[in-house]
Amino acid sequence: MTNRLTKYRKIWQEKKILRESYIPWYKKIISDLSINSGKTLEIGSGTGNFKEYKKDLITSDIEKCSWLDMSFDAHKMPFKNHSLANIVMVDVLHHLKDPILFLNEADRVLKKGGRVIMIEPFPSLFSLPVYRKFHPEPFIMNVDYFNLRRQKGKKDPWDSNQAIPYLLFFKNRQKTEKIFSKKLRLLKVEKLSFIVYPLSGGFENKSMVPDFLIPFLKLLEIILKPLRDFISFRCYIVLERL
Repeated sequence: MTNRLTKYRKIWQEKKILRESYIPWYKKIISDLSINSGKTLEIGSGTGNFKEYKKDLITSDIEKCSWLDMSFDAHKMPFKNHSLANIVMVDVLHHLKDPILFLNEADRVLKKGGRVIMIEPFPSLFSLPVYRKFHPEPFIMNVDYFNLRRQKGKKDPWDSNQAIPYLLFFKNRQKTEKIFSKKLRLLKVEKLSFIVYPLSGGFENKSMVPDFLIPFLKLLEIILKPLRDFISFRCYIVLERL
């Protein structure tokens, strides 16, 4: 895993369009952080890019990396009850073995008014076939994450189901809200990312466009916003602890 992340750190530095797709996400997350005093934890920091934009961020991942602050399993975080102001995550929830267990753990470590802010894949009418054709991670729609058997044993951190955010916060939103009605309030559920990120090729594929087109693509991203229900590649989720 560390070797892959080292490779991704190099790609981050060399690939301008990739940085240009992530930077607006980081700024959006920062703008929605809780006003509570306290620390902000990033789970699944990976290459550690977010810390470039929020210097006091606590970076972490499930495996130790020399450039990150901490290493632990998100299902059992090494923090005291009600000790964190925020938890931020980009492309992490869909890698977790038990997302409901994680949300309960987030409720434990967050202060009242603290927030969990996530950016995750979204299967729109346009993006789903693109993901399925060009992305190695699956969308498995028939998993009931509300009734998982708590199986012991480790899971490969790279194993994933990109459908998890959709299942919890879109398809089964009412059920999720009911389960966490006394713990976490769903503040925002938005769809975003139509052009720049998909054309960047991510960390795995080559960019599909030259860098000089980036300003035009950003403008196109704004123009296409009314079509977000049909073409979004990402979703943005903000939960607040009650």
